[in-house]
Amino acid sequence: MNDRPFSPLNATHTAGSVAHAHDHATTFQQEHGVQIYLGGTQGDNLGTAITTARLASLNFWPLVSENADPVKWGVHPAPTREDSRHVDYVGRDVDENIVQAIKPGCFLLLVGDSTAGKSRTAFEAAQRLLGDYRVFMPFDGSETAIASELMKHDARLLLWLDDLDVFLAPPAVSVRTIDEIAEKNGVVLATIRAERYNELSLREDRSAFNAERLLVRNARQIMSRASKFFLDRRWSAEEIDRAQTSSDPRMADALSHADEYGVAEYLAAGPQLYEEWRNAWAPGGHPRAAALVASAIDFKRAGISRPVGVGELLKAHEYYLEQNGGIRLRPEPFEQAISWATDPLHATTSLLVPYEAGTYKAFDYLVDKVANSETLKEIPDIIWDEVLSGKWDFDFHTVGEYAAKTGRTDLAEKAYRIAEDSDSEGRGAFRLGHVFDTAGEYDQAEAWYERSANSGNVRALVNLGYLYMRKNDSAQAEKFLQAAVQKGEEKAALGLTVILLHQNRIDEADTWCLFAEEKGLKPAKILRADICMAKGNIDQAEKAYQESMATFPGRAAAGLGLVHLHRKEFSQAIPHFQVAAHKNDHNALRSMAYCYSELRNHDKAQELSRQYIKEHPDHAVAYFDLGLYLSRANNVSEAESAYRKAIELGDNRAITNLANLLSNAERYDEAEELYLSALEKQDGKARSGLAHLYRLTGRFSAAIRMLRDLVREGHQAAYKEMGRVQEDLGRTNLAILWLQKAVDLGDKSAGVRLGYIYERRGEPKKATPYYRVAAEDGDGHAYLHLAMIFEYRGEIEKAKDLYRAAFAHDEFEAAARLGRLYWLEGNLSQSEEWCRKGAEKGDGEAKRYLEFLQECLIESNDKSDSTPKEA
Repeated sequence: MNDRPFSPLNATHTAGSVAHAHDHATTFQQEHGVQIYLGGTQGDNLGTAITTARLASLNFWPLVSENADPVKWGVHPAPTREDSRHVDYVGRDVDENIVQAIKPGCFLLLVGDSTAGKSRTAFEAAQRLLGDYRVFMPFDGSETAIASELMKHDARLLLWLDDLDVFLAPPAVSVRTIDEIAEKNGVVLATIRAERYNELSLREDRSAFNAERLLVRNARQIMSRASKFFLDRRWSAEEIDRAQTSSDPRMADALSHADEYGVAEYLAAGPQLYEEWRNAWAPGGHPRAAALVASAIDFKRAGISRPVGVGELLKAHEYYLEQNGGIRLRPEPFEQAISWATDPLHATTSLLVPYEAGTYKAFDYLVDKVANSETLKEIPDIIWDEVLSGKWDFDFHTVGEYAAKTGRTDLAEKAYRIAEDSDSEGRGAFRLGHVFDTAGEYDQAEAWYERSANSGNVRALVNLGYLYMRKNDSAQAEKFLQAAVQKGEEKAALGLTVILLHQNRIDEADTWCLFAEEKGLKPAKILRADICMAKGNIDQAEKAYQESMATFPGRAAAGLGLVHLHRKEFSQAIPHFQVAAHKNDHNALRSMAYCYSELRNHDKAQELSRQYIKEHPDHAVAYFDLGLYLSRANNVSEAESAYRKAIELGDNRAITNLANLLSNAERYDEAEELYLSALEKQDGKARSGLAHLYRLTGRFSAAIRMLRDLVREGHQAAYKEMGRVQEDLGRTNLAILWLQKAVDLGDKSAGVRLGYIYERRGEPKKATPYYRVAAEDGDGHAYLHLAMIFEYRGEIEKAKDLYRAAFAHDEFEAAARLGRLYWLEGNLSQSEEWCRKGAEKGDGEAKRYLEFLQECLIESNDKSDSTPKEA
């Protein structure tokens, strides 16, 4: 992998043959579509042919601005990302000096280690200042002579000599060519490795070969013409600061290793070294070296950041060798493997980076590449056994952390137990608690957090508080968070605010939120918005959420969704919940589902609920929601299954909802049993359902006794149900009194019932206001009865509009009534369309009308076919 020491004679062509010239010319012809004629057998035919071809079209050479891919200029490609082979340019300290030096007639030479960023820096300067110049990239020194000829047509020429030493070897660029370009106001940009530059600068003219002395002298004269700029391999603090603003993850990855490698070096060498390592496994390649590198990579992945001894690598590498074919790969001798793996590709980069006393580390890019691979393999036990043998002197906290990341909680526990022996602050116990917490093993997490807290680790108190929040033990959570605040952990105030809000202890939550705000804790802003919502200050909450969007986009979006939900602006709420969901707020899926259901898109509501279930299959509330939306869509069997699953997972609310579902399906015995079960679990809503069931089954005395208790306790829905009981008993005036009371308390559905009573008594004018109020609140049945009243009055167009509104609010009976109106008008197509819509929704009357219409159409067609036609 090393380049040979520089000597101009190393690249000398032997006396040319026709075949050599013909091959080169043919390649040029194929690439550029230029006809070349060769006549003769001398080597200089090659130069003549090329010169003639290139002069045939000056426009063959592109403008600098048209050639904007740095890789085509010789810049080492970075790891590919989204089809991009290079990262965004980060300004180097030398940039402004180079920009100031570029002017007509200049010759600039950038000097630096391999992969210091010379070519990219020169490329960016050219793009910045020389966009309207033609860029001439010669193949070798002999081709540079063409530049003088090209400049006869246009002086705006950039001669690009990347790796200048290549052009100083035979056939070398001449001093005369460089001088002529300068005299004609062209520009020369060149790069050279520091190693080559130093060799040429120090070389004495005492070679035994006159030709070599002449080449060295020519090289020195050429370099003396240049303004020189030196780039360091390691970036300066200012350059690293500028790079920090890049959003490219490849740059962030390189910066994380900037203390050991040059940024450009890391980006350029990484992909090449990775390819060499992958290819080394081939039989006859370097399989033993590849296995040594693989073991070094996994030692690093296991948390060993220090160099690993050759003995450990040698012991572990046998596993990797066997896994990939063993002796069949024809592995090379160990000394050869180490030599190849440590041979530098650029400057200091090699597959294995050597350190003192026979220790090595894998090049960091390889570790990152393997760790982020889609086909990531587990770290084998041979590595873990060595790492956790106890004989190593390093930070076992790091090993525990890496083991936890791979899902090996058993190994993480072992590592942290080793670390605990020398840990007086409980850090190991804290981290182990976090490992079990993340894995959902809360009992284990609790034990380790408490152990850490007993060692004085205040952060463990905070995590205990949050752990108990997840376990829905608010009292214990509050206790530990209070203790954490008292010990100076101010962030615990945020958790306290959340707990108190959930318990509706708003004033106390407000106090702790204010404390957090005074301490400058940013999340307090979003909690302030939550408190405003809890207090009913919706406009203030909206403003606070909007102000938090930049800092907490997901939470703020969810909050804004809740603002619109509170206002019943369901369509406006959905986009906010979508943003929150994209930020991995799964509760936003539930809120979105509710909005769609309120908008009567029950299919979408069910889809989102199922999506939430996929993410949280053990959340009872997810099945409760799904059961609700299925029941709204009249899918009784699936709704029943969803509710039963919710009950199985511990959601007692689902018992009452399932009882309601079965009661509506006239499965009264099952429903009653469920209501009684819900009452045993202290679900107050079960009493309303049971009273309703008693009414439906004719047990009016039992219904009245239960409803009187509910009325005394202030349950508003009991007034309407009491009115229904009185109505069923034929006590119409009493029914009106109870229903009117319910309306006065804000129950608009009770108004619909009042409307029915007035309608039946032949008083549609009294019924209409109640229907209107309920319809404005989205009650489909109210729309239906309003339409019937207007149809009775003869206001058919108004009736049609109201029937359409009723259908849109899931009153599918409206379709048959619309079909009948259109049929009476003779509009059979509209009549059929509406009856078909009703039939598709399962309305029996619409199905019968549709069959009747189709029979009418058949009879009409038969009569038409039998009518005599004129000759």
